[in-house]
Amino acid sequence: MSHTPEEEHFGILTDDDLYLDSILIRPAGISDDDLKSLRVWVPHFPLTKTSTIICARQEVKNLSSRSKTAHLVFDLRGTGLSDGDGGNIDFKMDLQGIRLWAEERFGAEIKLTFLGLPLSRYGRVNLMPLRSGVVMESTYYPPSEITANPPLIYLSTFGTFDRVDDVRCGALAHLGYEVYGLDPFRYLLHASAVRPVTPADLLADLRIMLDIIGASPILIGQPLGAGLALFWTTLIPEIKGVIAIGQMHAAFKASHIFGRQAGKMFDLEKAAARIAPRPITFVWQEGHPLTGTKKEMAALYKNAGEPKKVARASEISPQFLKKEVDWIIQKSS
Repeated sequence: MSHTPEEEHFGILTDDDLYLDSILIRPAGISDDDLKSLRVWVPHFPLTKTSTIICARQEVKNLSSRSKTAHLVFDLRGTGLSDGDGGNIDFKMDLQGIRLWAEERFGAEIKLTFLGLPLSRYGRVNLMPLRSGVVMESTYYPPSEITANPPLIYLSTFGTFDRVDDVRCGALAHLGYEVYGLDPFRYLLHASAVRPVTPADLLADLRIMLDIIGASPILIGQPLGAGLALFWTTLIPEIKGVIAIGQMHAAFKASHIFGRQAGKMFDLEKAAARIAPRPITFVWQEGHPLTGTKKEMAALYKNAGEPKKVARASEISPQFLKKEVDWIIQKSS
């Protein structure tokens, strides 16, 4: 059940005396004292909060009216309505200003979570327009040299495209792959702002992205993102193959994104059976909280056609991903 959220507009002062234009979005009727957690949507420079405000509104609108979680949307310094100039990219100061503001306003016990990183060390951020009102943020990592390798679309865990993901994508680009990194959660919240997402929507949106890329990619999905990567591979035969890491089914459990009939429309076991003869690597990540279950992976593996494999790893390093990407290239040629 959806609820109209409350929005409060204000500025957050940093230690170097800049104001960050901010909006606090929370369930109606929830006081500061009631809040237990705050999730901060960090814009990817040079984008403004416009690309994240839909995400926050979608999340809060579909929370329980008794939820004790609020969401903060803000502009980085020198972007949007925040103070500063475009040459000042000391975004650590911005994040520290938000930490201090949150502690002062809500107390030291507030659980503060930053969603995303402000600045990529290795890539550049793009905003792709898709359907009306739907955009996709992606970070482009150009290859170190021109090769015949297919491009890679890298999907992070929902809500957490962070420094680890940035390093992985940058390292793969250094190894000669063109990489497009994205947080699938931001895309899906945009895609479902008007109505739940359907398989036809996923197909149309990825078609536009592939038209922009201009080549047939390999998909890499981190836990949760792996479910979307697997389903996307089903929809478009030009995708050369997929590396699905960890938990997959949980990707489609958010009813405000996929609707109540998600289990029928996004059946991953049927999807896995439709990918052959393109190769699939299922990755069991040892010790990861989102590894999923062996039963889930075994059922998907059983339904998938050849070529297929299960790989195990304690760490998803760039070298590990390169090995699996090269296997997919070999099997798809």
